[in-house]
Amino acid sequence: MSDRYQKQRIFLGSEADAKLRSARVVLVGLGATGSVIAPWLVRAGVGHLTIIDRDIVEESNLQRQLLYGENDLLRPKAEAAASRLRDANSEVEIRPVIADLTSGTARELLTGFDLILDGTDNFEARYLINDVAILTGTPWIYAGALGGEGMVWPIHSPRTPCLRCLMEEPPAGGDVDTCDSAGVLGPAVGVIGSWAALEAIKMLTGKEPHRELVRFDFWQNERQFIQPPRARCRFCSEKITEFLDARWSLRASRLCGLDGVQIRVNPPSLLNLETLKLRFESRTDTPWKLSTLALSGMDGNWRVVLFRDGRALIHGEITPEKARAWYSETVGC
Repeated sequence: MSDRYQKQRIFLGSEADAKLRSARVVLVGLGATGSVIAPWLVRAGVGHLTIIDRDIVEESNLQRQLLYGENDLLRPKAEAAASRLRDANSEVEIRPVIADLTSGTARELLTGFDLILDGTDNFEARYLINDVAILTGTPWIYAGALGGEGMVWPIHSPRTPCLRCLMEEPPAGGDVDTCDSAGVLGPAVGVIGSWAALEAIKMLTGKEPHRELVRFDFWQNERQFIQPPRARCRFCSEKITEFLDARWSLRASRLCGLDGVQIRVNPPSLLNLETLKLRFESRTDTPWKLSTLALSGMDGNWRVVLFRDGRALIHGEITPEKARAWYSETVGC
């Protein structure tokens, strides 16, 4: 038996520790919280970890996203994270997936696991995770941090309430802060990600997780243990999956913490970046860089990264409306 897990095995016991070796886990989002959750699970020796992220490493990520360094800039987060995680523990099967979680992809991406972990930064993704969890009976752990505070909540419907039992609908965009408006402290993310990883180890080894939604405000020295509602909502009790069933084709939203807009398509497409490279270079009279994942270059004052699955990041002073118009004109819908 490997000595790698000796200290962990002393605490957990041999039977519980062995359960980790057969566990299949999926983590959605490899930003701040995901960068903390993933290494703890890999070092604990989960059997399989699928890591999903749609983005590339940006310089602004390095303040709090511990899986990446300056040499990883512009690499896909899933690929960069997989390299670092494999170096930490080559015994774990790690599957990186570069993909956007949408209603068109969520079922395929999140089915077939013992546990789903939330490393996302938006409510749309969390409600999709909640729908898949309702549909498949898979437990999941909500985790999020903003400013100097954060929350963790293990969910396993119908044994526990689901996310929609607590919040039937996602908050409107203007009703909640984002890292763009409130900022975020790296150590706060570290505590929340570590707490979520600890709850994951509990669930994977058969120990009951805590039932409450835990909220910490580390900056103001506050903590709350919030009891979820006792009653089950109609969504989890009747397995209604509105977010999974939603259909949309193109969305444009402001980037969190950066000037610019992200374009998303649903379901993902398969762009011919080689042809688009010629089109964009003719349009802008500037060279564009092509990789297996994306095409990037300048269109006026905008720095554009166009992904093969149809997504686009447009950095600079641009509104979502203008970004949609640019995308329709240059890429098509």
